[in-house]
Amino acid sequence: MNLERFLDLLDAHGADLDRWPQNEQAAATGFLAARSDAREAQRRAAAVDAQLLRANLPEIEPSDALRQHVLAQVANLPPAIAAPATDWRAQVTEALALLFPTGRRMPQFAALALALTIGVSAGFVNFGLLDAQEADLVTVQIASATPFLSED
Repeated sequence: MNLERFLDLLDAHGADLDRWPQNEQAAATGFLAARSDAREAQRRAAAVDAQLLRANLPEIEPSDALRQHVLAQVANLPPAIAAPATDWRAQVTEALALLFPTGRRMPQFAALALALTIGVSAGFVNFGLLDAQEADLVTVQIASATPFLSED
């Protein structure tokens, strides 16, 4: 833990380490034992916490309009995904939804198909421009990339 992380957690959770996330408490305890500046920051935070506890804050009730606004926003949220899809079709559908959130897939697919066509065409055009020695080299490279099947 470093001082910046300690101060961030101190600001978020207060001086009482019991309110901190479980996975941060042990590191914070060790950090406090080693650093006087951390102890001073915790002392100041404890004073602020004490003042907040003593403060006579008014009870604030949200208005009905605010409640209705929040509930309307919650109702419009997409449903949470309970578990990842196991069917490959559902996984492809989810991936496409992430790639194309607006649902307009045709322009993207057309651009992908055009790029693929240009790449393959350029490869075939350049393949015809090879001389015999380079063609032999390409044949050897292709053959070495292909698994060799032997019959025993």
